Amino acid sequence: MRRKSRFEVVALVLLAFALPVKPDEKLAYSVAKNDHSIESVCVGVNAGIHPHPDPALCYVFITCTFEQSTAYQCAEGFVFDRAMLRCIPGDRDQCPERTEPDWDQFCSGVSYAFYAYPAVCWEFVFCSLGNANRYSCPMGEIWSQREGACLPGNWDTCELLELELSCQNRSNGVLPHPTDCTSFLECNNGQTTISECSRGEVFDQTLERCVAGNTETCVRADNVCRDRADGTVLAHPNECDLFMLCQGGQEVANPCPSGEILNVQAQFCVPGNADTCQFHPVETMCQNASVGAIYPHPNSCTQFVSCITSQGVTTFCPAGQIFHAPSGSCRVGNTNTCELIVDVCEGQADFSVLQHPSICSLFIWCQGGTVTAQPCPNGEILRPDAQFCVPGNQLTCEFDPIDRMCVGQIDSVSFPHPTECAKFVACLRGETLVQTCPKGSVYHASTRSCVPGNDDTCERFDSICSGRPDGIIPHPTTCNAFVYCTSGQAVFEQCGPGTIFKQGMSGCVVGNTETCTEAKTICTDHADHTLVGHPSECNLIVVCMMQQPTLRSCPVGEIFNSTTLLCIPGDLNTCQVHPVETMCRNRPYGAVYPHPSDCTQFVRCAGEQPNVQVCPAGHVLHHSSMSCRPGDTNTCEVMENVCQNQTDGVILQHPSLCGHFVWCQSGAITINPCPVGEILRPDVQFCVPGNLTTCEYAPIDRMCLGQADHIRFPHPTECASFVACQGQNGVVQSCPAGSVYSAKARSCMPGNEATCERFENICFGRPESMIAHPNTCTAYIHCSSNLAVYQQCAPGTVFEPSLGGCVVGNTETCTRNDGMCVGQPDGSILTHPNECDLYILCVSQQAAPLRCPPGEILNEQAQICAPGNVTSCQFNPVETMCHNKLNNAIYPHPNECWRFVQCSDGQGIVKDCPPGEILHGSTRTCRPGNTVTCQFLDGVCQGRPDGWVIEHQSLCGHFIQCQQGVASVHSCPGGEILRPDAQLCVPGNPTSCVFDPVEKMCMGRPDGRVYPHPNNCTQYLRCQNSQPTLETCRPGTIFRATTQSCVAGNGDTCTFLDYSCAGRPDGVIPHPEGCALFLLCTSGFTAAFRCPEGEILHPEFLICAAGNADDCSLAPVTTEPSIISVCEGRPDGNYTHPLLCYMFIHCTNGATEIRSCPKDQIFVGAIRGCAPGNQESCIPL
Repeated sequence: MRRKSRFEVVALVLLAFALPVKPDEKLAYSVAKNDHSIESVCVGVNAGIHPHPDPALCYVFITCTFEQSTAYQCAEGFVFDRAMLRCIPGDRDQCPERTEPDWDQFCSGVSYAFYAYPAVCWEFVFCSLGNANRYSCPMGEIWSQREGACLPGNWDTCELLELELSCQNRSNGVLPHPTDCTSFLECNNGQTTISECSRGEVFDQTLERCVAGNTETCVRADNVCRDRADGTVLAHPNECDLFMLCQGGQEVANPCPSGEILNVQAQFCVPGNADTCQFHPVETMCQNASVGAIYPHPNSCTQFVSCITSQGVTTFCPAGQIFHAPSGSCRVGNTNTCELIVDVCEGQADFSVLQHPSICSLFIWCQGGTVTAQPCPNGEILRPDAQFCVPGNQLTCEFDPIDRMCVGQIDSVSFPHPTECAKFVACLRGETLVQTCPKGSVYHASTRSCVPGNDDTCERFDSICSGRPDGIIPHPTTCNAFVYCTSGQAVFEQCGPGTIFKQGMSGCVVGNTETCTEAKTICTDHADHTLVGHPSECNLIVVCMMQQPTLRSCPVGEIFNSTTLLCIPGDLNTCQVHPVETMCRNRPYGAVYPHPSDCTQFVRCAGEQPNVQVCPAGHVLHHSSMSCRPGDTNTCEVMENVCQNQTDGVILQHPSLCGHFVWCQSGAITINPCPVGEILRPDVQFCVPGNLTTCEYAPIDRMCLGQADHIRFPHPTECASFVACQGQNGVVQSCPAGSVYSAKARSCMPGNEATCERFENICFGRPESMIAHPNTCTAYIHCSSNLAVYQQCAPGTVFEPSLGGCVVGNTETCTRNDGMCVGQPDGSILTHPNECDLYILCVSQQAAPLRCPPGEILNEQAQICAPGNVTSCQFNPVETMCHNKLNNAIYPHPNECWRFVQCSDGQGIVKDCPPGEILHGSTRTCRPGNTVTCQFLDGVCQGRPDGWVIEHQSLCGHFIQCQQGVASVHSCPGGEILRPDAQLCVPGNPTSCVFDPVEKMCMGRPDGRVYPHPNNCTQYLRCQNSQPTLETCRPGTIFRATTQSCVAGNGDTCTFLDYSCAGRPDGVIPHPEGCALFLLCTSGFTAAFRCPEGEILHPEFLICAAGNADDCSLAPVTTEPSIISVCEGRPDGNYTHPLLCYMFIHCTNGATEIRSCPKDQIFVGAIRGCAPGNQESCIPL
């Protein structure tokens, strides 16, 4: 008994409202106890209205309720309409009259018999012990008096459906049952067998098989598993103790274990009543269940029932989880909807926090795409927008107000502000402190820090660094901050005071913090260490270095005086400096202040009178100590700590006096003057001839005046050069590339000639080794005894530190190019990665860079150096290619690989290679090649037999012929092109590469010329009087153009079979083109033959036997063949014995003679003779 679906109950209620009679018209109709005719009307029907099966009772109708029938009659003056299924006005006296015997009298003398009911073919009367009982057949069946049973039939025509005849004249297969969708008919040799589908399945006529479906409505469960994962469990349409399992997009009906029904939500069978489709209560769920069985709770997805003996123990899943019955475990899910949470973390970054759908005190934690439920701390709930747990009510899911957020919290804990994203709440001693993030940032709860964001819109710039390399990018909304990208994460950074972010610099630069304008020209034309006032903040100092601004802050309470270039007391609000005249007013006697306009002076107060005093040369006033110290007399900057960590004897530039220098000794600073007439060269830490006033160096032609021979000075402007004095004249000499002149050592040493940096200490503390040059990859430094020795790499190579040597690489990008010659044969020439006047020569798969002759660059295609421009890497035009070149020198043509240029008296003469060949640069010869792609064809003949013909890839009027593995180009005769499959030139157009049609192939050709047919390999053309004659090869053979003959072959596939017998013993093998053909192997030679008319090759005995060549079926063999009559009507010869393979029939003038083969031989029908073979197995040897 199946469970009644909700739909059926609703349908029943709707039908009750839709009954076609009024309440006062629905009258009960009394059915006689022996009248069983209405019982079968409702079989299989849950809800519906039907007419009474007896036409004479046209005013009676039957209602079906869950297969139970009840008879009603229409009100007086109404009859039941069979089409409209309702009572309509009518005369019940007009109902068809029933002419029938008096069944009570008829059955009075009958103890047991069945009789057909007159006029109603689906009813019958059962006489039992003298009593008459009237019955009706089920819907779709009528009474068969001959069979004494209800059989499938048509109620309208009263004709039986003769199922046993359904398969007559039908091929084997299946047919739908005419009345039962859960059954089907199997046809086998015209016989009909009724088979039933598995429970829960209906027969699908289209698929000709049973499929899952509704066994009441006969509707298949079509496409319910489409796009569903394998293993998905779905409810069966009408059987609750069945379920549908999805597999490969198809639905398969499966039964639940006995005593269980499907729990659709859990996708699992559980103990229940298959008739009522109700789950067993927990108290009885484990009766008859195995110990240890686990079932989902019948009423709650957050619980499950474990069976211990026959008692069920209810267990709750962890918070935020529901029971997953197939795995017998609890998993994260929505406890309200009972839906599993499985895919929410797909595509989410690790450590993402998502809102739990039903419990606010939990959150979803994503890790590697896996979902886990995590609890918030006690007393907190998830704030989804912040992805963070904050104080709140776990029952009402309401957040706590700010004044209660820190109750019970430890110090230093912080939470996001409930309404303002640029603020956060910090806890201190249980109290809340609202704090604000810097402008251009918002609070990020997960990291408990301020991160880049828009404090107006609360947008976090989390993805601003996604896909970017590590580095700095501008902040989208403010100029005094920027974003630092590291590993795709954004870090908020604040610019220093007085600076703004500049994108091109990837950092902060001095600028007006109010207008966001860079102070780009503030140091233009200013010397190093020049002090300038900040454009918007008067307590900052701009220090110029190499015409670029840097910042320094004044002490607290002081402002920068642009006149004195010192920080002096002043008004920070008005940015006004106190004047000298009033500086000593109301000051104590002896007080000292910096001079407001000159930092080399200071003011000492004598009473209220200022006394101005001057510092020693090269010193400025140190206003914090009010003492004179070494300093920049232009910028007024004190030189502090410049000698710290400097080695003794180091010479530094004085910032404002070029005739003085800073001498460092034990970390202390001493200002010393240069010799008379000399000024300091800071970069070389050496005094050289120059003008003390203008600080200009003496020109080279005057540097050695008055100097002794062999005296050396560094070059005035080039650190990689020096001036050697000889006879009071200066001779300029250059250091090797990658080194600079050391004035102290008076010699060249490793350094950066661009920045003039010397690498004096680069080898200090290093062992004997080769290290990378800091500035160039084409050189390296050899460290020996803590000294640095400069070494140059070979042309076209770069230094590789891991190898301690130079390797082939790109000398511009400093990228090494490993493996260039791997797989390349010796002598291969490759292009250098960036220098076109170099090439790579491959030797033993190792790359060796070599330089082209001067004025030449590599032609990669020709693998030779050719005249060209080293700078632009363009080949010289033909007109100038041979200037200053030897006579008969050969170079590749700059544009066409099938041409070359030969030099003669400085002029280039363009010559062509033979057709189908291109210039081979290294040998200066033409070789077979593709004139379109310029690829050589040397290797196409490797492994090919001599005489093998290959299609030329760019010229169809030419072909490649192989000889001892070497390719040579040959031309087809005039007006012919190569036909590759035939390895033969045939008539065609060498320009368009189109073959001539058959009717034109012999035009102008000599008699006897033979060509393969263009479309049929079993035919060929023979030319006679310029006309083609079509000739056909004998069966089993095809035309071979190279030998001008027909050989064994497959006419369907045009495959040659003349080598099929190579290595085989003599005998017969099947021909692949058809069973009427066979191949005869004789001493490795292959010959094709055809069996006599009406015979085919026997597949087992490999002899010609009677058979049909169309379907390859053998003629039936009689058990007692009439051997005597075999030769009647046959020509003389030998024929196969029908039973014994070692015997044969010899026919002479129609007479039959039985003969035997010699010992260890059998008769082979294909050759009409005996051949070696096994007389027991009949297999040829």
